[in-house]
Amino acid sequence: MTILVVTVSLYLCGIIGCWAQDPCLNPMEVPSLEKRDRDYVIATGERALNDRLLTEGWYDAGDKVLLESAPDFQHCGTRYPIWRQQKNGSTSTMCIQTHNNDCYLQFNIETKMCGTKEIFYLKKTISSSAYCFGKPATPTAPTFNVKPTVTTQLRNDPATSSLEFRCDFTKHADDVFYTTNWVVNGDLVLSEEPLKWGGGGVIETHMLTEAKLISFNITQVGFELRCSVRASDEMDTAASVPVLSESKFIGIKISNKSLQLSEGEFADISLQLTVPFGCGTKGLGCELPIESVQLEISADCKHASLASSSCGTAISAKKWDKAATFRVFGQVSQSLGSSSNTLKLKLVTPGVLPGNEFWANYNVGVITVQLKKNTEPIAQKYCYATNDPHMRTFDGRRYEHQYEGVFTMYKHKTFPIEVQIQTANCGGGRYNAWCNCGVAIRAGRTVFEFNRCAGQSSIWTIEYTLCEDNGDVLQVKKMGSNYEVYLPTGGKVKVSVYGIYLNVYIYPSVQDENNSRGLCGTLTGNCSDDFVLRNGDYSTDNTSTGDCNTAYRVWENLLTTFSDSWKVDNASDLFNPDVHASLSTWPQTNLYCSCSHTGHTTLTEAVNCTAAIHKVCNTLPGFKDVFPTSCTITERRRRRSAGVRSESPRRLRRQAVTVWTNGWTEVKARTFCENLFQESRSVQACKNVTGVGISGSIDNCILDIQLTGTSDFYRFSVDTVRDKCLHEVLVDPELQVKNGTKDMSVYDNVVAEACLNDCNAKGTCTNGDCVCQTNYGGSDCSVDLTTPPRLSETETVVTCDMSRDACDVVSLRGETFVDGVSTCLVEQIRARKSGQESIASEIYVATVVSLSHAQCKIVTSDSTGSEEYVRLYRISIANSAGNYSDSVGLIVFNSTCIQAEGGREGKFNWTVKGPYCLDKGTCVPHGARQSRNNCLVCDVSNNQRRWKTGSESGCQSENGQFLLISVAASVGGVVLLIIVVVLALVCACKRSKTAGEKNNAMRKVLT
Repeated sequence: MTILVVTVSLYLCGIIGCWAQDPCLNPMEVPSLEKRDRDYVIATGERALNDRLLTEGWYDAGDKVLLESAPDFQHCGTRYPIWRQQKNGSTSTMCIQTHNNDCYLQFNIETKMCGTKEIFYLKKTISSSAYCFGKPATPTAPTFNVKPTVTTQLRNDPATSSLEFRCDFTKHADDVFYTTNWVVNGDLVLSEEPLKWGGGGVIETHMLTEAKLISFNITQVGFELRCSVRASDEMDTAASVPVLSESKFIGIKISNKSLQLSEGEFADISLQLTVPFGCGTKGLGCELPIESVQLEISADCKHASLASSSCGTAISAKKWDKAATFRVFGQVSQSLGSSSNTLKLKLVTPGVLPGNEFWANYNVGVITVQLKKNTEPIAQKYCYATNDPHMRTFDGRRYEHQYEGVFTMYKHKTFPIEVQIQTANCGGGRYNAWCNCGVAIRAGRTVFEFNRCAGQSSIWTIEYTLCEDNGDVLQVKKMGSNYEVYLPTGGKVKVSVYGIYLNVYIYPSVQDENNSRGLCGTLTGNCSDDFVLRNGDYSTDNTSTGDCNTAYRVWENLLTTFSDSWKVDNASDLFNPDVHASLSTWPQTNLYCSCSHTGHTTLTEAVNCTAAIHKVCNTLPGFKDVFPTSCTITERRRRRSAGVRSESPRRLRRQAVTVWTNGWTEVKARTFCENLFQESRSVQACKNVTGVGISGSIDNCILDIQLTGTSDFYRFSVDTVRDKCLHEVLVDPELQVKNGTKDMSVYDNVVAEACLNDCNAKGTCTNGDCVCQTNYGGSDCSVDLTTPPRLSETETVVTCDMSRDACDVVSLRGETFVDGVSTCLVEQIRARKSGQESIASEIYVATVVSLSHAQCKIVTSDSTGSEEYVRLYRISIANSAGNYSDSVGLIVFNSTCIQAEGGREGKFNWTVKGPYCLDKGTCVPHGARQSRNNCLVCDVSNNQRRWKTGSESGCQSENGQFLLISVAASVGGVVLLIIVVVLALVCACKRSKTAGEKNNAMRKVLT
């Protein structure tokens, strides 16, 4: 019976809900209640309330009830307001209002009275709709439709600065309460308590600070901020409709987040702070760094990539309202072709900014760059000056340049880049001819020079003659006597040295289109406009617009006006060191940077800037970098020829020659040249390569024979084919694709066969390298190794001051040095006033900088003795065992206490000066001790220079007498007489019995 009662009781409670909790005890709070007022209209960009995801249940609206009239579309902080149409007991009928229907959709909800308070069972609704509430029977809100303005100010403490935001508005005519609302990124984050005007104090009290923002999980800049103000007669009465301020972005604005660039083009990106930045009252030199931490760079030469003018920028706190700008460049890729890459550049502030955490690790934005590559305008384009100088413009026009002097071969219209060539007589009295003997390549205040124009007795200058720009303005690489000089624009100058002459080839970049001038003409794709004079006019020479590949016949079409206009005057001659001082530097605005920020480096440490807007990532096998070097032993001013240049190009008689000499005929010359090209492995490997033609080179070969009556210049014509061929296979990706049964590309075949000068018939071309016959060497086997190198200065003694230089390397100038073959013989000599003695000699491999510049190490051998001397060396060099050149003398000294000078015929002079003693070439000041004998002290007094024994314990003889070593000399005199007297006081004193006898014994020894 008991069980039955329990069962019935449970059944009854399930029906009436006797175990259910009373909804009046713990109802939920209506969310965002402050925005559900009929007068709250959502503003453009503000996020609307949405009860579609509302948790169903009982809700308490405080002192507010459901609105009982339609509030209008987009009121109550939502798009579709929900209001109560009627109430019937505990059931209320609700309407959803749209833009054209006050009651578009009806549904019922339950309500309940909890004393005098009504609570509501709210259901989920349709999207973008929300319930509306308002105060019942409340007074009308005051009219206040003022639009406020968000303003910012910086609060500065000694070490920190923080942002503060004010919602500025004008006062109501009545004494009302003001409520300030702050909206961040469309969300209401803070509604301040109602306050009266209080002399404007309400604005200060309702100020939004960084601390308040951080409490709402807004921890850094980069957000949109708005505010609104509502007016009410009392703190808890109806308030006016809020009017939102204009949105203010707090952070940094990027001028352009989407760019389109072609290779060689640039775009400026502007960064603008919208609010001030500071570092406190003690923040000197305060700046906000903005770093480029994700600059994407292609890993190879096949695709276009980006560079910038810096790894970001820094905005000064004092000029925070001024835009900062940095430049983004489309890098010039080394290979040919067309492509389009999408690259991204991410800008951020540093992760740590002490005292400014609100700005730290701020993602400023991402810049998307569409980078296009199109090398069609420069495909297969090149310019050359090959001996005896045959010229070819970029657009393919061939002509002759038989003039004496220095000429601008190539010059860029915009950038400070120029290539000058110099010609000298090369006929040797047998015929009239001018050949290239020098080329000077300049970018900014950097010059690399090849020069042997002072005559056959001179030697080559192949080196940087000026390098005062920051960054790799010129990048130089060499393999034997072949050099490649890469220009900042992406162009390349190729120089091949042959004996006392050279050939010059210039390969343009996309930045040269419409910008090239000089003997190379204008790169426009139209050979008819090539001959532009230096003043911009067109040449009046015969420049008929025939086939560009047809050369002007030198005796019929002389480009005198054109060549003359590009002759260089003395004030612009790059071969003259005195001109270097007037050269302008490479513009800092044209430094291109890649960024390698790792999180541990500063903005300046992360940057890797260079003047080159390209990457040299593909070179032919065997090429090595050539870095700026200077002679660490001595600096020699380069000698120049004393010859006087003519005021205008000199026309040679050979230009009028139309007959054949020395038994040559046109048939014989053609047969000779065609056989030469047929037998050349280089030509045969290259003759079918796209963009490489041999007919023009054969024509030049024939022309040289006709004009000189000799075959002296035949190899220059072959070099023209080989050089153009190697360039094409290096830059054309299609020629690098492997195919065929041997799995070799055209590139592989050409590199393996196209040896320099076909190894000069003194070697075999094997995998691109010349394997030379015995006693021959060099990159083309042209050097007779049994012939000693010829030094430019022999029987000469030069000096090196240890107080200014390391004096561990000596540079030798001469010819011809062979990389990996030339050896140095360095003999060390001790030079006293009384004579010289050789104390050591060593042989080791020289460091070959160029065929005319080698470096030998200077190693000092240990020696004993305490005499005055300096170190002298004799240095010679050989290319084979025992075949050494004449020697060059070197004095290594310290100018602190030594005055030394060298002369010719191996003579030199030196003397000690100042308050010093000399110990094995080391300067010891007055009062200082000898390094190997602590008892000896330098004493320079009474017009003498001597070593004196100190008074310390252990520095006396066994009988109590001091050892004395005196140097009798005239301090500062020209000649020092070194007298070393060792007093045998111990023996003399032992033989003396009395003090008087001891004194007599000492006097005898001194006598």
